[in-house]
Amino acid sequence: MGDGIHAFFCPWGIEGRPIPQNPRSETAAMDLLLADIIQLLEDIAPPSLAEEWDNAGLQIGDLRSRVEKVWVALDPGPEVVAAACRSRVNLLVTHHPLFFRPVKRIEIQTPLGAIVAQAVRHRLAVYTLHTNLDAAADGLNDLLARRLGLQRRRPLVQQRVVADGRRHGMGRIGALQRTRSLSDLAREVKQRLGAEAVRMAGDPELRVKRVALSTGSGGSLVAEFLRTEADVFISGDLRYHEVRDIEYARRGAIDVGHFHSEHLMTTAITHRLRRAFCRRHPRLRVEAFPHEKDPFTVL
Repeated sequence: MGDGIHAFFCPWGIEGRPIPQNPRSETAAMDLLLADIIQLLEDIAPPSLAEEWDNAGLQIGDLRSRVEKVWVALDPGPEVVAAACRSRVNLLVTHHPLFFRPVKRIEIQTPLGAIVAQAVRHRLAVYTLHTNLDAAADGLNDLLARRLGLQRRRPLVQQRVVADGRRHGMGRIGALQRTRSLSDLAREVKQRLGAEAVRMAGDPELRVKRVALSTGSGGSLVAEFLRTEADVFISGDLRYHEVRDIEYARRGAIDVGHFHSEHLMTTAITHRLRRAFCRRHPRLRVEAFPHEKDPFTVL
């Protein structure tokens, strides 16, 4: 496949739910439209779960456009978008938005402007599942918790209920199968996430059984963590004073970095889209972009 892309299958992927039936005729159903895929994506991560400051959802695209090739990536960066355009991808599904803040003008000489111009020119739609995927039941926080082997999981913050009847919330808290030291857990987390390095704070011999976590930049949930019985907080992008507060409370912290706490969404969403559509639409190709990497280098 073009640009060295290959499909990923995810045995621990986001758990399936019934797919709403599309009211279009059987003949029309032969063409898979962008609107059809968005319907499923919004079932996975309801837009109402997104934080007020967030810009989840459709970034660029025509809901009536036909889709035959989908890529999934963490970021809609220049290399990802350029490769998608070269490979004639119709839809790029990402975790991070293309537009975080309101845009007053688009100058194609800038990195963002060049991305937008290239996507429009090649009719590449971009759709984002961001904080709504973080908060969703069976969303990104549950994916991370399962990857780390947490049992009896629940949201770290107060759960939210939307019209679908599922319970949602930010962060997760759960229990390890067995107690271990903080340093042993940090090494295990590093291995499970395929990270080159993780950062740890707290007594290396601290006995850890209960774990709280948050994908991405989880510093805003440190206070919630400290109000629980959890022994350690696992997240990315933790700041100095947040970690000091954890240390002073005689708890532990493991910073896995933003990238490694979230990149696992690419295989999960790929698996879910393939399972939902590929039998009825055999021409559809859904692939996870495999060339993204952590922007940080450990020296």
